[in-house]
Amino acid sequence: MTPRPAWSGHHAEPRTDADRRWLARFDRRHHHGLLRRSELPAESTLRWSGPVRGIDGALYHPGEDHSGTPVITVWSPGYQETVPAHWPTDDWADHRADTAGRFLPLSSWRPTRADHEDLVLAYLVQRPRELADLGGWVPVDTFTTHVRYGIYEAMLALHADNETVTPATIEDHVHRSTDALSPRLAQLVAESMDTVSYLRRLMLTPSTSIESLDAAVYLVMTDWRAASAASSAHAGKQPTGYPAASSERTRILPAQLQDQT
Repeated sequence: MTPRPAWSGHHAEPRTDADRRWLARFDRRHHHGLLRRSELPAESTLRWSGPVRGIDGALYHPGEDHSGTPVITVWSPGYQETVPAHWPTDDWADHRADTAGRFLPLSSWRPTRADHEDLVLAYLVQRPRELADLGGWVPVDTFTTHVRYGIYEAMLALHADNETVTPATIEDHVHRSTDALSPRLAQLVAESMDTVSYLRRLMLTPSTSIESLDAAVYLVMTDWRAASAASSAHAGKQPTGYPAASSERTRILPAQLQDQT
């Protein structure tokens, strides 16, 4: 049985403009083919005990592939992937639900998308002055759960208004966004988000400038390549993992990434 994806809110009828904006957060990812990894994962069997909901709003479901290799399948409103690991993934899935302590990557050789997103956010939460650089070219919906999206959106808004960016002001901004929702949607959001604990853990998670930049480049380039492949497939062309960078496509990339193609 396939577990239900992490809550996205699309089963709730929008009542206000704030509702509609919330429910449309990941529409670009949906329409541009960015909801899952382009390569098909190996056939896998997931634990009957079900997935663990992380404090970031994603569902982490341990299992094994056809060869017995441990895997972790991650569902979130904006992305889905199945990742192999060298060791059983049950403990790692459980640690995503903890409310204290640093975040640990699944592995150094094959981190999950959540690991990359954590590195970028941890660096920015600890060093908000870097928003002047990273915030200029990392789209908000690069972050694929409502908690991560909301934190990044709050940091960008605070920075743009020349306000102090701290865990407290981020939390307050997220709460104001939630308070603008209709009561039914706001209740669903409150039941599925733990912004305070997630911010606390980000503050404890080491992330250097090189690690965060590499993670940001990886995330943006992965999405760009997936969108290019989906566009080629839609046009009847053979999709590739690394599409040729025409002058038109190069112009839509951030300047920091144009030499990466």
